Amino acid sequence: MTKKHLAVFDWNSTLFDDIYATHEATNACLKFFNIPPMSLEQEQELFTFPLIHFYEKAGVNADNYLKNTDAVSKIFHEKYNSLKNQCGLMAGAIEVLNFCQSHQMHCIVLSNYTQEELETDVEHFKISHYFETISGNTDPAAITSGTNKLERLSSYMDEHGFKPQNTFIIGDSHEEPQLAKQLDILGISMAGGLLSPARLEKYKKDYVIDNFIDLIDILTKEWDLPESIENAKTIL
Repeated sequence: MTKKHLAVFDWNSTLFDDIYATHEATNACLKFFNIPPMSLEQEQELFTFPLIHFYEKAGVNADNYLKNTDAVSKIFHEKYNSLKNQCGLMAGAIEVLNFCQSHQMHCIVLSNYTQEELETDVEHFKISHYFETISGNTDPAAITSGTNKLERLSSYMDEHGFKPQNTFIIGDSHEEPQLAKQLDILGISMAGGLLSPARLEKYKKDYVIDNFIDLIDILTKEWDLPESIENAKTIL
């Protein structure tokens, strides 16, 4: 059976509730530049891609950041990796994935995380079987200079014949609503991650949610799907 709908999930702070590890790792990088630690709320007000612009807003000279990109990347990943095992899947993630599976959706992960680490983390939670593709960054430098999510998703939709009206994307930053606008797909923003609720409202394409399970109601309404949440909870 050909799958009609495409479900596109960000990983960090979307399916994977890792904002604690991300925030602590960010402060470890700021310490390298002698910048005082910031609260999560402060980070949510400043965060942006490319990362160089975030660090500039935090008070780091752009040339100094570029000169130390490799060192900062190492600091971030070492701190993040030491803490990520304290984090789990987002509440409601399994129910949503089961719902998508029960409705024959073609599910993919689209992330800026490095490909190898992304595949390892998804497999750690034993959820790889939900996804047709797990797409991360094969070029770590892209996270510093920019991201290539638009190119990856556009090519994937063309290659597999998915129409914009049958595609949704969900994530926690400004990237996902931007992609949704550029590709004219359904865009859902997830609160509690890298952007404050107010910024998510500013950037949003269609919806902002703070409970992952709310995605089921949105898809049921937008795509006129049967309400089968109880069945979805039992599918493995």
